[in-house]
Amino acid sequence: MLKPWLRTVAGVLALLSLSGCEWDLEETTQLPRGSQVMWDGDGVPHIYAWRSDSLAYAFGRAQMQMHPELLLRLYAQARGRSAEYYGPVFMQGDPFPTDLVEVDTLVRTMGFPARAQTWLNQQSPRMRAFIDSFVEGINAQAASMALSPEAKAVLPVRSEDVMAHTLRLFFSYLSGATTTGEPNCSLIYPNPAATPFNLIGGSNGWALGPKRTASGHAMLLANPHLVWGGTHTWFEAHFSSPTYQIYGATLVGLPVMRIGFNQQLGWVHTVNSQDGCDLYELKPSGEGYLLDGQTRSFEQRQETLLIKQPDGSQLATTLHLRRSIHGPVFEKAGKVYAMRIVGVDQLPTPGVLEQWWDMAQARHFGAFKQIVTRLQNPYHNILYADRDRNIWGVFGGLTPRRPQGDAAFWAQPVDGSRSDLIWHDALRLSELPQAINPESGWVQNSNSVPWTMTKPNLNPTHYPAYLSPYVSPLLREQRGIQLIEQSAPFTLDSLMTAKHDTRALLADRVLDDLIRFALASGQPALQQAAQVLGGWDRRTDAHSRGAVLFAAWVAVMGGDEALPYRDPADPRRPDTTPAGLTDPVASLTALGKALAILGQVGVAPDVAFGEVYRFRKGKPGSAHFVDHPANGGSESLGVFRTFGYIDDSDGRQRAIFGDTFSALVEFSSPVRAKVIHTYGNSSQPDSPHYGDQLALAARQGMRDARLSWPEVQRATVRQERFKR
Repeated sequence: MLKPWLRTVAGVLALLSLSGCEWDLEETTQLPRGSQVMWDGDGVPHIYAWRSDSLAYAFGRAQMQMHPELLLRLYAQARGRSAEYYGPVFMQGDPFPTDLVEVDTLVRTMGFPARAQTWLNQQSPRMRAFIDSFVEGINAQAASMALSPEAKAVLPVRSEDVMAHTLRLFFSYLSGATTTGEPNCSLIYPNPAATPFNLIGGSNGWALGPKRTASGHAMLLANPHLVWGGTHTWFEAHFSSPTYQIYGATLVGLPVMRIGFNQQLGWVHTVNSQDGCDLYELKPSGEGYLLDGQTRSFEQRQETLLIKQPDGSQLATTLHLRRSIHGPVFEKAGKVYAMRIVGVDQLPTPGVLEQWWDMAQARHFGAFKQIVTRLQNPYHNILYADRDRNIWGVFGGLTPRRPQGDAAFWAQPVDGSRSDLIWHDALRLSELPQAINPESGWVQNSNSVPWTMTKPNLNPTHYPAYLSPYVSPLLREQRGIQLIEQSAPFTLDSLMTAKHDTRALLADRVLDDLIRFALASGQPALQQAAQVLGGWDRRTDAHSRGAVLFAAWVAVMGGDEALPYRDPADPRRPDTTPAGLTDPVASLTALGKALAILGQVGVAPDVAFGEVYRFRKGKPGSAHFVDHPANGGSESLGVFRTFGYIDDSDGRQRAIFGDTFSALVEFSSPVRAKVIHTYGNSSQPDSPHYGDQLALAARQGMRDARLSWPEVQRATVRQERFKR
């Protein structure tokens, strides 16, 4: 018989005090009922539970405590009803206002609400119990919280909301991919470049084998880069139950860990260069469209979209939605397109949450790889390491098995009147680029094409031409490979140093020529600028002087891809190109404009980087404003420690994208790890954990991950216990 609750709590404490790092998996029959949440001083919930559904319940309550308004708003968007609750535009969106009518229309066009119910019905009994318990925890916590009227209207949360949110999340990745530089499926968005639906970002991921580490243990660098807010907000947590043990992070609204590690293994995802979405340009024929010379009818349906008005009334708008044999239909600029997209429509992946769950429960590499073979995650790369010293990099996701063409062909809308261009299957895991324990001792990805994931580089001719373009890796990835190859075998501390590297590789490639042009120009202002750039340390640390001027010059030139390189990017020489400058006239004209722009806003050319670029949360002047000097540059500068910045109201540049939750892991015995959640573990401005780790990020620091019971107990500032 199970003991009463109060005696059970004592049992929890007694059992945990006997456990050195984690609960003994062989003692599952002795675990007491319920869960205990130990909140540490950084706002991280350490959840100990007797079984998985109890853990899910506690995790739902934890997410609701730290992200109540955001969580409910995301679920409202996943339902395709956010404009009904919040109005046409959510002006407080972080970092941008969100056009909710646009979001709702896309969600309805894709049919996500109905598909979410189908996906929920396809869950295994154990996963359904986990999701239901997570939702139960959210609703239980919401009942005791002060929420905005709009958020209250979303309640109660339902299990299908979790599935719809999962669908919407993957849609943003898959439809927003622009590997070749063409808009591809994001062409159907009102603004393909900047719609909030497809601002997806990227990541750095390394797995280091014994050859590249000082201890001989495998190591993992997990360094996601995403927008600081909205759909891509991270939540850090620690789980410990008999079947689910992991420290890591997930995106708000998901019930399972997306990336993380335990005593056996760990993994990180990076945004893939895979193309899992195609547009077919349809040829209208009467009320239908042409396919192989025959007129076909659209599947049609109507839905009512409600939009909340300022007076509280609802404006009803009718959506006329269509599907062709290819997929959902969109109209843009007088043309009609059908979207064929993996995972969320074609070749559906309802098991993605369970795949993530099972990845954390794998006890060795063979089991982990077998789980990934399911390919229920339709998008991400995986970088993996474990205590047995295995490392693995794989170009993951679902890549359609296309009948012809290369990556450039499929990056543009294709002829929708040809049935022979419609794909029906995807490549298997064994057909995808990957490297297991390579001779180099490392695998990596920083959102570039898969060919440079290790050395020797992979051969693109061994794979279908449409899988990924044969282009040079991003400068950020080139800098990452330099760090791996030029460093001594890594310790955890030196790995942290590499993770925080702010050197601008683009400066190493072109700055000498720019300085030479300026010195020879005969113009005092440009010659003075050359002196500033010549004295720059070519880094984007807070104290670096010259970085602001160089960044302004690159921006005026149109970014790194627009520079007039003497030696253009060449995928056959991925470590040394692009490099050098031609066209001194264009280069110096841009330098003069950069000086003028800085002068107009009162910024000296030799200003310290951190005086202009800032790590911030909240609005300047508000009670919850957090502000620190930034370090780390933009993608276009070729900086491994990448941040994206926008103008703030006081003329400074504030980070809105870049380092989020990061982890550095050494698979020793026991595991050692350092972590940081750059912008904090809460999206609520009145929370002490809103932006509370920005100061640590400004110092380029990280925290020791609290993995053992004694460590957690010492750091605990409050506790919660749940019978559920």
